[in-house]
Amino acid sequence: MQKYPDQQNVYANVKKMALAGNRQGLIEAISEETSASTPESLTEELSHWFFHIRGPLRTGPLQNKIGLSVLMEALGEIARKKGIPASRFYPSLLEKILTEEAAPLLSKPNAKERILEAALEVFSHKGFHPATMDEISDKAGVGKGTLYRYFETKEKLFAELVRLRLEELGATAGSVIDGRDDVLTMISKCIRMYFEFFDRNQRLYRLIIQEQLDLGEHSPDEYFRKVMRAIPNLKRKVYEGTQQGILKDVDFQTVFYGTMGFAHGVIQKWLARECSYPLVNELPGVLEVLFYGFVKDARRIECEN
Repeated sequence: MQKYPDQQNVYANVKKMALAGNRQGLIEAISEETSASTPESLTEELSHWFFHIRGPLRTGPLQNKIGLSVLMEALGEIARKKGIPASRFYPSLLEKILTEEAAPLLSKPNAKERILEAALEVFSHKGFHPATMDEISDKAGVGKGTLYRYFETKEKLFAELVRLRLEELGATAGSVIDGRDDVLTMISKCIRMYFEFFDRNQRLYRLIIQEQLDLGEHSPDEYFRKVMRAIPNLKRKVYEGTQQGILKDVDFQTVFYGTMGFAHGVIQKWLARECSYPLVNELPGVLEVLFYGFVKDARRIECEN
């Protein structure tokens, strides 16, 4: 059984041991988490530990530098106990360090974009929780050191995926809304833009729904507030439409959240059908119900309170 069931707790404890100069503790903790069965895979695994832990040890006070030295000694001792002499292990580690250090100079300018795209593909195929950073780095064609320079954890990588997509949606919302449009055209454009966004990003959205991931500050509620701030023209047009008698006198936020909730219900249906058709095909029906309701005659249903 692993001493630290949560991998992030393992890394945190190992960093503390390195900073404290606890060489024996490092040997025990890392050995317990090491499962490689061949010299090559063991060297690769120990190198992974080095790249992940060294970040906070490279800068700062002298104590940090000492911690880095202790970490390297501990890794060398683990390798020795597994049958890899220092004369073989340290040159291999040095070669990997030099390769990783040169990566920013040799890698393509879009390394971060490749990592994000690879992460989305791996997450979509395997699920967020089973996916590993090693699989993402392999898929992106970058070294582990390069990956960890951009993203310290899988959670931060996923958060960046969501943040970028929501920024894209917010920017698109601001660009498609023309202040010269009438209110109904503006609402139609907003919903079309929203559906087209999910058509383009269905893998990410399905992942969020299926894994029931906690988006933290990127939750839908926070996103809605950001979009509302990004499209003041829509709020103004709704107010004007109310004053002109085109729209009923209903609180704007009630209309906004109600409309988005309705749209999300349609998106859920689309997901349940495996996204087998363009989501934008739902737009005519959504606008029909939104603008004219779904009761065929003119009877009013009176609701108490």
